[in-house]
Amino acid sequence: MDKCKLKYAGEVKQGNGQTSFKKRQNPFTVLSGQLIINFRKVRKPKYIMKAALGMNTGDIIIQTCEGIIAKNNGATLEQINDELIIKGLELGFLDLLKKEYSDLTPFLLDTFDYDEKTELFTIRKDQKFKSHVDLNLRVKYYLYSYLRRQDLKKKISSFDQIVLHILPLLKNGITPEEQTILNVLEDIAEPVGTEHWRLKQERQLKLFV
Repeated sequence: MDKCKLKYAGEVKQGNGQTSFKKRQNPFTVLSGQLIINFRKVRKPKYIMKAALGMNTGDIIIQTCEGIIAKNNGATLEQINDELIIKGLELGFLDLLKKEYSDLTPFLLDTFDYDEKTELFTIRKDQKFKSHVDLNLRVKYYLYSYLRRQDLKKKISSFDQIVLHILPLLKNGITPEEQTILNVLEDIAEPVGTEHWRLKQERQLKLFV
């Protein structure tokens, strides 16, 4: 008789629409919303790929955290937690994750910067990504972070200044050409005059309202 197995098939994030008092009092130990996991039955399946024997779970954790932070220009505890659960299901190391990282807070605070106002974890200032993250995502993240800081200081930067700032941070992997940086820059920023750039105002409104 054929056996049917359950295979991870996706997820849906369901927020509760408000932040509870308990969540406000314990922002790191109380998560908000629900992550609804979907499974489907498959016949004669290959087992969900297990983390390779001897693979450092911490490396997978860092890569997952950095990936979601780069994708969203900063990530909340809930976003990181959800992404790790999904990755654990996909790669079959959820049991190891629970065992080794039952409380993510010390690890996250020790590895990333945390902004209490926005509740976002970010890559430490002027620090390189420790894991392999898509080149365009890394360029976008560093461009956004730098231009956001310049905007808060009410400053604008030339393309040369931007390149000189972010290029050293991108040298732990494939180093992008200036044209690649310019292509990403044109997507998230707008020219000021003939030489300078600033973040697109509409993008800031979408991200911070």
